[in-house]
Amino acid sequence: MKVALVHYSLRRGGGMESYLADLVRGFRAAGDTVDVWAREVDGDWARALGANAYRLLPLPLPRAFRNRVFASRIARLELTERYPLVISLARTRGHHIAINGGTHPGFCAAMQRPDSAHDRRETRLERAMLDSAETVVAHSATLAAQIREFYPDTIDRLRVIYPPVDEQRFSPRDERARAVARQALGLKADDIAFIFPSMDHARKGLGPLLDAFAQLDEPRARLLVAGRAARKELPPRVTPLGYVDDMPALYAAADWTVLPSRYEPFGLVIAESLACGTPAIIGREAGVAELMDADDGLKLDEISPPAILAALRLACAAPHRVAPGFVARHSLGLAAHIAALKQCRSAG
Repeated sequence: MKVALVHYSLRRGGGMESYLADLVRGFRAAGDTVDVWAREVDGDWARALGANAYRLLPLPLPRAFRNRVFASRIARLELTERYPLVISLARTRGHHIAINGGTHPGFCAAMQRPDSAHDRRETRLERAMLDSAETVVAHSATLAAQIREFYPDTIDRLRVIYPPVDEQRFSPRDERARAVARQALGLKADDIAFIFPSMDHARKGLGPLLDAFAQLDEPRARLLVAGRAARKELPPRVTPLGYVDDMPALYAAADWTVLPSRYEPFGLVIAESLACGTPAIIGREAGVAELMDADDGLKLDEISPPAILAALRLACAAPHRVAPGFVARHSLGLAAHIAALKQCRSAG
């Protein structure tokens, strides 16, 4: 089957970019041909994934116009007339399945953003995206509740399908492999390593995390910031890593993954961390928290430096590994996810 995937960018990046890459891998493993239609394309990454990539906006546009122009160009392509399955991860029209990484009104509320013309435009694009879909997929029950709140017309077309974790890449490593990974990062044997993986530090909570970590009275604690470079001065024992290609090795090296997000409809990096055996600290309202048992980590009742500091102290006092099988326990395998998406199309 020929599958069309639509997103703003096909490149290494944050959670939705990782999810797009997983979709390409999953459909190709199922024997499907995958075309990706995007605003930005990393040709080397597309070839590595085995996707046919089409870039629609070769010329730079002002930020205010990018999403609208992209949505217009996608609509004119009439992809549903050319492909038996079209999945959009972007705020576009003309697809069978819509998957959004979170509602724009929900994001604005969580971030306490003042109402703006830009946000109203994005909400209109999001409404058009959801209205044009046969099926709307939410990556968590938390996100599904938001979609029902802001877009009640989707209720009869809404399904919860958690995003997949590729077990071929994300799985526990033995103690020798963990020691090698820790040594590569300059960690001592008794260091307690926390990792903060993020491409959007304001939303993911780096500010309150740094405030909390600066007060942590545990000399062995280290915080590794993976992803986008931090714009503020980092306190002692905090190391910026930049973009990390081998995230499974980073999870293996870490004792905890911490992501005190202000808005987190799911939190794929947390699921990947747990699949590697590394426990996590996450906000209780995050979508991935729906899947976490007590041994999987700690859930924050609020995103504030005092709450984060209390969790960091608990984590330092109770290092442990997550039992193998997180992906199997929650049916998060990639093949099962692809089958579920195809079933949406069949049902539609």
